[in-house]
Amino acid sequence: MKMKGLTPFFRKIVLFLLCGFLYFAIEIIYRGYSHVSMFLLAGLLGVFFIDTPNNIFGFQLDYLLQVFISTFFCVLGEGITGYMVNVKMGLNVWDYSRLYGSFFYGQCNIFFVIIWMLLIAFVGIPFCDAYNYYVCKDEEIPYYQILGKKIFQFPPR
Repeated sequence: MKMKGLTPFFRKIVLFLLCGFLYFAIEIIYRGYSHVSMFLLAGLLGVFFIDTPNNIFGFQLDYLLQVFISTFFCVLGEGITGYMVNVKMGLNVWDYSRLYGSFFYGQCNIFFVIIWMLLIAFVGIPFCDAYNYYVCKDEEIPYYQILGKKIFQFPPR
């Protein structure tokens, strides 16, 4: 499947759908259910806050910094979405208010922040970069570095 030559908008739509489906599937496996709001949130976060940092700053952006930036915005997105969907609309998709370490009106929890961070570091960022490189045929081979030392590089196509 070659996507080179397709519009950047179409490439982002496909990435949105892939990220949404991937997170939706993870929730189904973990909790046994999910909600359309999680599909939409994961798609938006994947496109705008997981894929975008190294597209803006390049692969020389320290990987830990990229993970922290993405995690911050993903948690913020989860908090805002949770507040709108669960608190304001009363849909009760999730509620962490009874768990230790909850914040943002019970819509976020430190345990799940760590889970988000691990998912972003080990699934989200590599998934988006693999999509861009192998499917969309971006030219630069993705690599990650921590403190200036390269820790991983994708195999060439």
